[in-house]
This record gives sequence, structure tokens and C-alpha cells, in this order.
Amino acid sequence: MAGGVDFVARGAAILAAALVAAAPAAAHQQGIGYSEIVIARGEVRFDLVLSVHDLAADVDGDGVTTDAEVRSRYPRLGRRFASALAVEAGGTACPLTLRDSTVEPNELVRFRLTGPCPEATPVRVVVRLPALTAVDGRNLATIRVGDVLVEHVFTPADQEVVVGEASGGFWAAFRRFFALGVEHIATGYDHILFLLALLVVGGGLRSLVAVVTAFTVAHSVTLSLAVLDVVELPPRLVESAIALSIAWVALENLLLDRTRGRWRITFAFGLMHGFGFASILREMHLPRQGLIASLLAFNLGVEAGQLAVVLMTLPLIAAIERSAHRRSVIAVISAAILVMALWWFGERALA
Repeated sequence: MAGGVDFVARGAAILAAALVAAAPAAAHQQGIGYSEIVIARGEVRFDLVLSVHDLAADVDGDGVTTDAEVRSRYPRLGRRFASALAVEAGGTACPLTLRDSTVEPNELVRFRLTGPCPEATPVRVVVRLPALTAVDGRNLATIRVGDVLVEHVFTPADQEVVVGEASGGFWAAFRRFFALGVEHIATGYDHILFLLALLVVGGGLRSLVAVVTAFTVAHSVTLSLAVLDVVELPPRLVESAIALSIAWVALENLLLDRTRGRWRITFAFGLMHGFGFASILREMHLPRQGLIASLLAFNLGVEAGQLAVVLMTLPLIAAIERSAHRRSVIAVISAAILVMALWWFGERALA
């Protein structure tokens, strides 16, 4: 082909440049927050968990957000929460006052807001995400009113839930957690790059099916174990290990031209990725009631999202397989993935 460089090679160079440029922005899942709202004994307790990257509370700019820095922002945060959060019980507004906060080791800040609130229904909870965070995202909430528990996913388009009215029952909750699983894959850039690093070397349909199946089985096992509180690992360890798993596969792509038996390493690393998938459900503190259904729906959503990623990748893999510069293309893409993975490792392990 003219100039010795084909269309696929040019595309690989563009993709690699885009991946490297996106590394800092993709290092964290911004916009994902959690809420636990409990109304009991004439009081509402609203526990709100946000990423430190959505707060802009690093006053001295050293890359570490401290409890003191968060507390110094209480006046500003209080105004933000007042415009973004609302609770009503029986038609009576329940005023929320910011009482305390804690910076957690997994780059989250947990706020506690409380206020007087009658034990009356229906209970209306509002979370206005555009006023809460600077980016579009989701707030995953559990709401307890007496013996009634509701799980809800607040979005920019779905900002309100009413407890005490028909909520759609089992299938509505199932659909919400299924969509949450799909979205977790769609915005989980590290998991997507892990799959891309595994698949970019090709190897035929049999190898692809083996890799995808091994990854699915492995992360399903540890996702279940983590959510059911059978096994728990520190979030920093999990996220750092996920970054290293991506780096390992990308480095292997650079040094070796091997596709046979790759499902084994995929299974091993997939176990760690399952703990990463579990982080969202663990932060929601879901009760045992309905936990299995929520876990199943979320896992099916993850699998659906993963399948979509694989299907979208197939044309690229086929083009690389046919390219006269196959090894060069794989090397360029893998080098870019390696740079991103090492960046993430530094962010997660050393920050």
C-alpha cells in the first residue's frame, strides 16, 4: 500500500493518541454518588457520598483532599446541598442541616445531614444532580421509612421519588439495576481498555469466545462474593490491581505474539475486576431483602454492556487481522493502553 502505511495503521495511531490524551480525564468515575435516607423517630438522616473530584475541595492544590479542607467549604457546600436536596413527609418539608463529613480512603467524602421530620407518608425525596455535581452522573439511593425500603437511581432526568406510592415493583427495580450495570461498563474505561487489550491481538472466534467467557465467569464470581460480604478487599488495592492488570496485558501484547491459552490470564485478572464492579453496589449498603435480585440485574447489565463493547470492537479486530502491518498496529494501540494503565496505577496507588 502507498507509503507502506495502510488505513488501519493510520487509524491505530489516531486511536492511540486519543487514548493517551484521555488518560487524566478517564482516571476516575466522576458523577457517581450515593445516598442513604432514613426517617425514624421524628428525624431524617441523609447520608450523602460524593467523589472528591466532584467537590473541588482541594484548597491547597496538593492533590489530596483532607477533612479540614472539606470543612472549610461547609458554607458553600451547605448552599449547594440546600438547592440540590429535599425531603418531604406527609406534605411537610424536612429541613436538612449539614452536620459532619468524613474523607474516606477510596476518594469519597461522606456527608451527614439531619433535620426534624414527621413520620408520615407519602415521603418525597428530591436529588437535583445538576445542582449537586459539576458533571452528569448518577446518585444511587436507598430510602427507609419505617419498615418500607425503596432503592432508586437518581439521574439528571429522574430527580424525584415518592415512597408510599406505587413504585413499579420488582420489575421496575430490576430494570433500574440492569441499566446501572450497562452504564457501569459504558463509563468504566479501565474495564473497556482491559477487554480491548485482550482482544486486539485477535486469534479467531474460538479465542475471542474463550477470553470473553473467562472474564465473565471470573468477575461474576467475585462480584457476588463482594456484594454478599463474603470477601472484602481495600478499594485502593482493588483499583491499583486493576490498573496493573491492564498494564500487564498491554506489555504482553508488545513483547509476545500469543493468543492461545489467553483465557487463563483473563480469568485470573477478571477476579480482581469483579471486586471493582462490586464497588457501586457495596456503597449502596443494600439490605438483604431483594439483594440477590439487584445483584442479578446489575450483573446482567454488566454482561450486556460488555457484549456491546465486544461487538463494536469486532470490526477493528478483523481489520487489524487483515492488515499488512498487524504487529505494528497492535504495538501502537498496546503502547497507548500501557501508558494509560500506568497513569491510573500512579493515580490510584501513589496519590
